[in-house]
Amino acid sequence: MRILKTCLTALLALLCTAGFSQKRIDVGAEIWIEPGQSREDIDGWFRLAADNKMLSARLFLMWNYIETAPGKFDFTLYDYAFDAAERYGVTIEPTLCAIHGPVFYSGKFAGRPQFNELFTDRGVMAHAADYIRECVTRYRDRKALGCWWVLNEPRRFDATSPLATEFLREWAAAKYGSIEEVNRAWITDYDSFDDICYNPLWTTGDYFYWPVPCVDWYQVQRDFLTFNLRWIHDCIRLYDKTTPVTMNPANVFESAHQYDLPSYSDIFDIYGASMHASWQLRFLDREQYGYAVAGISDMLKAHAPGGRFWVSELQGGNNIFSGRTPMCPDSLDLAQWVWTGIGSGARKVIYWALNYRRQGIEAGEWGLFGFRGEETDRSRVTRAMNETLQSHADFFADSEPCPDNVTLLVSPETMRLLLHIQAHKAGEPLFNADAHVKSVMMWYVALSECGIRPQMSYLRAYPWEQRGKGDVVVLTSAIGVPDDVVERMEKFVERGGFLVCEGLSGLYDEYEVCTPQTGFSMERLLGGVFEDIRYRERENMFVLDGVGEVRGFRWKPVLRPTAERASPFGRGDEGVCALRNRIGSGEVVWIAPSVALSALDRNSTDELSALCESILPEKSAPFGFAKRAPGMLMRVLCNGGRYVTVVTNNRKTEGRVRIEAPEGLVPNVIFGDAAVGRRGDVRLQGRGTVVILWENKL
Repeated sequence: MRILKTCLTALLALLCTAGFSQKRIDVGAEIWIEPGQSREDIDGWFRLAADNKMLSARLFLMWNYIETAPGKFDFTLYDYAFDAAERYGVTIEPTLCAIHGPVFYSGKFAGRPQFNELFTDRGVMAHAADYIRECVTRYRDRKALGCWWVLNEPRRFDATSPLATEFLREWAAAKYGSIEEVNRAWITDYDSFDDICYNPLWTTGDYFYWPVPCVDWYQVQRDFLTFNLRWIHDCIRLYDKTTPVTMNPANVFESAHQYDLPSYSDIFDIYGASMHASWQLRFLDREQYGYAVAGISDMLKAHAPGGRFWVSELQGGNNIFSGRTPMCPDSLDLAQWVWTGIGSGARKVIYWALNYRRQGIEAGEWGLFGFRGEETDRSRVTRAMNETLQSHADFFADSEPCPDNVTLLVSPETMRLLLHIQAHKAGEPLFNADAHVKSVMMWYVALSECGIRPQMSYLRAYPWEQRGKGDVVVLTSAIGVPDDVVERMEKFVERGGFLVCEGLSGLYDEYEVCTPQTGFSMERLLGGVFEDIRYRERENMFVLDGVGEVRGFRWKPVLRPTAERASPFGRGDEGVCALRNRIGSGEVVWIAPSVALSALDRNSTDELSALCESILPEKSAPFGFAKRAPGMLMRVLCNGGRYVTVVTNNRKTEGRVRIEAPEGLVPNVIFGDAAVGRRGDVRLQGRGTVVILWENKL
């Protein structure tokens, strides 16, 4: 089927990817180019970037600005930009805005200078192919060219468009084979695949609507996005076989079900993502934004080729009217977010934006500098960060992140189920569409406060077959666990892996089949079954062996052990609610009441952190905290026998912590105003950041 086929083979993509390397690490910014700017204006923005030690700038190549009449292309403004970039030694990372063209090609573009809606029909795609050809052939040999960006924050699409409808029909045919099988699975009565089109009930909700087509539809969305991304990538590769290609999704956590990150490794050479506090981190408390930057970074790193990723959009300035949450980050915010990203392994951080738009959306907002290029506290700290990165380039160029052996799993299958379950707006308000990712982030915060640097992975993408002894995996509030993953998880534990299953994980499969009623697929893994799930209006108190009294969310699951090596581990007033189970040489800890959702409800990770310290095996990484440090986050980079630790205090009050480091290493502060003792004692102001280089001075 032609829409599901690619223009280039995966082999070609892998060959193009293999040679990618990036030695320069810097903090750059989007330079906004728009009609009305002069050559002098554009030159001034690039000079300002260079004066502040920026080595790179992102650039939107706006199709509707470039193609002024059908087949007539004017690159004057962007030529000025490339000339200026080469004059000042700045690399340009151009974004191809191929999904929003001139109004004479589609009425959908009317009245919109910019819009991120995926392709709607093949006619527009044909014109987009011409635009991509003109852009790529014009700039592919320019010295300033760094990396092609296929799209900006791709996600939205018109479900009723001709292209989406065509894709839906082909997807259904590929999955089910015959219209009879579609009708059987969806409880429909289509006469042929040509009758299939988007049904609003799939997303708007109906109490009685069957879940299978709803869940399938969210998978169609995911695959349609991947198709759009691959198509643009392949258009680029027709004319440029070597320049790296990237992309930047938005809302990576909340939209993890839409972004098939594991499958992108044969499309992109490096991953990126927008991480705006105002737009994408709002599901967390303000003091937890730094943890979100770390978590998104770890998600990208887990699935990107060679772990290579960028923080491709980071809020650089004030927003008053745009964004979901009005805010103005200051120098403390930017230092914390930037260094957290770099400490997590980011090879580049790019602000949105260096300068302001003059008119329209975001006009007068988001700029790193003042309205006419004046210095700000944000620009000054950016220059200082770049000076640090460049003065220690010998370390950062070949550095690698140094995580612990704990991995938190994200289940897109769960997210799709929650979208269906919540569509009719019933049930427990906190257990909404974001409940799973919020639980994951509560664990992330709790582990970080214990000095543990967790990794992230999609549930299915985790390399179960390659992991075992010494590895720890946490599955939290993942109500949708596919049956085909369960056996892989069992083998992982048999080889010595340690699995924590928390909350109502495994209650359903990916199609909302209630598995405890159908021969609970996770029974052997967990060592028992659900007998009942009850609910109380307030939090659920229960006792864990070796931990003491713990508060769980309002669910009161009752468990029954069934495996010979399973033993009760926690009890509430209704009976057993937690089990320990041995399989082979590994162990599973099943805590059915959700401690993570309780932590979210109370806005406190104290008990969850205590739980982490009590049940998890010893860490494997060379750095840690001597004891739990509320509000603290540590990232570690290594290069041979040298290390850099990035420590941030995410609270408004002063924080103290002792870093446990390998013997013989001496700390040297290379960024930040913090007191650091030779024994690793750190004292940080509220919201402060310190970057420490550890070297053997003996």
